[in-house]
Amino acid sequence: MTIHVDGRQVRIDPNANNLLEALKEVGIEIPNLCYLSETSSYGACRMCLVEVDGQLVTSCTTKPREGMRIRTNTPQIQQLRRGILELILASHNRDCTICERNGSCKLQRYAEEFGIRKVRFDQLPKPTFLDASSPIVRDTSRCILCGDCVRMCEEVQSVGTIDFAYRGIETRLSPAFEANLSETECVYCGQCVSVCPTGALYVRNDLEKLYEALSNGKVVIGMIAPAVRVALAEEFGIEKDPFIAERLVSFLKLSGFSKVFDVAFDADLVAFEEAHELLERLSNNKGLPLFTSCCPAWVKYVEQFYPTLTNNLSSVKSPQQALGSVVKRIYAKKLNLDPERICLVSFMPCTAKKFEAEREEHAGTVDLVLTTKELSQFIKASRIDLKKLEPQPFDRPYGVSSQGGLDFGKSGGVLSSVITVLNDEVGVEERRSIELEKGIKQIEAKTKDGRTIKGLMVFGLANARKVVNGILEAKLSVDVVEVMACNFGCVGGGGQPYPNDTQARQSRSKQLKELVSVKSLISPTENYHMRKLYEEVHDLHELIHTSYRPRRRIEHEDVEVLPASNGEKVMVKVCLGTSCYLKGSYRLLSELIELAKRKDYSSVEIVGTFCLENCDHSPNVLVDDKLIGGANLEKVEAEIERQLQRRRVHDASQTNV
Repeated sequence: MTIHVDGRQVRIDPNANNLLEALKEVGIEIPNLCYLSETSSYGACRMCLVEVDGQLVTSCTTKPREGMRIRTNTPQIQQLRRGILELILASHNRDCTICERNGSCKLQRYAEEFGIRKVRFDQLPKPTFLDASSPIVRDTSRCILCGDCVRMCEEVQSVGTIDFAYRGIETRLSPAFEANLSETECVYCGQCVSVCPTGALYVRNDLEKLYEALSNGKVVIGMIAPAVRVALAEEFGIEKDPFIAERLVSFLKLSGFSKVFDVAFDADLVAFEEAHELLERLSNNKGLPLFTSCCPAWVKYVEQFYPTLTNNLSSVKSPQQALGSVVKRIYAKKLNLDPERICLVSFMPCTAKKFEAEREEHAGTVDLVLTTKELSQFIKASRIDLKKLEPQPFDRPYGVSSQGGLDFGKSGGVLSSVITVLNDEVGVEERRSIELEKGIKQIEAKTKDGRTIKGLMVFGLANARKVVNGILEAKLSVDVVEVMACNFGCVGGGGQPYPNDTQARQSRSKQLKELVSVKSLISPTENYHMRKLYEEVHDLHELIHTSYRPRRRIEHEDVEVLPASNGEKVMVKVCLGTSCYLKGSYRLLSELIELAKRKDYSSVEIVGTFCLENCDHSPNVLVDDKLIGGANLEKVEAEIERQLQRRRVHDASQTNV
């Protein structure tokens, strides 16, 4: 397609999504603060204005067409862009020196590039709120209402934790009812952090805890995830260095770490365990499909949105938690060291790993999780030149890994490693894969005994939702599914350095693949130290397995409406959440109160609750442990009578005894 840009004729891709992307391909980068190629076009910031055939339009929402005449750099456009920047800065917290995005902020960069040294407008006061209740911190004083986090959370991750609230000058981004993120269905994937251009969302910084551990006599042991090394190489400009991980080991040893292990070692262990778990489930034809459980954001997503599928999650712990268990329970005993004296520090690309380490079933295993960005800050503050450090190997025995273990850092790595183990254990004659759509890849492996194992590799939770719904509706038949919450896998985790866009993630995947190729061990089953661990530890299987349970999406307190006056009570919970309210739950609550008074239900207690997480079948009422969807007075009354009759029968039997 031919168009005219600033007086010259250029050819562009006719399939370009919009003018903004098309012009970038011919060397013109249009400024923007609200455009994400992975999501729908929003056109809110107006920074991407261009002139098309004499009319000003937003380039992010305009499709290219043959012969259009475009001007991108007129005095009027420059003046408009400067004015937009000044208006944004007038309502923005300009204390840049202590901002998480200082030095990598788009707004800051544009203010520099457009030469803005003074804002003509008075500072606009607005309500500010700091939510530090979870691994993701929200600071409304830095928000410019670009909506990137909203579209990422809703369209790419299918969670919808945050949205626009209020109107006009009062508009702000917030979870429902101004709740803290820790009280919502947020899975802490951190993808909102990855796309926030101004630091209104950032990852909780725990470096002070590391400094404290290094200075109070703790035995500090570190472990480094595969995706961390390639992102750090990118951050420090030492890409294509096969010894980047070993240079990190040298740095950590210089900083006071006693030992440094490779998380890829336990990735081998996890792949080995998951492969055997898959074989067992296939043999019993039970608990299929098997969902991988290495991604804690995905695990929380299942617990909240698909609680009936928690048993389909692999019971094998993630490599982080598995290695943590091995270090605290086995390695500490070998060293005759009290586990309480160990501070185990995990360096991860992922914000959800902070949450994972704090889960009740894992508490006390991994003491501190630091993201790649925090590790980068730790290195920069030390003033040590990473490039000039002599490489030092990971400590044995948990420092050796295979290609499969290192491959965990990108999408597809877990399932590929599992199939590699299956090849060693039962033999795989044929293996083929096909990309069904972006973020969903199908893989089939035919074993020597004639069985065809069907698997899916998925990244992005919206894609995962499509896959799971397809399975539940019997449209998809599959044996095993690998899910990574972040696009392209852990290399795109929310704790990775900026920029963390598609281009950066693809580059990291490529670099990790190159690092994988230099590993001499191909399969996890070739890892001698992993095999030896099985020989030495008889209860290893129990140590590195766990279980999952349904988890409420939204925390809340019930509202007492009509308390029971005597005896063992029958609890009736009426959902008053938005969906149920619109379907008549408030009227139903009133009817139940009248019913209880009319029939003298002295042992029936009625409460209002916020969400029973069955919104598709509103209104909902819970009578003891019986959930009634599409509830009406007759259905609820019948269930109350059943529960009361059951109690009368039980009481009579106790009296006869």
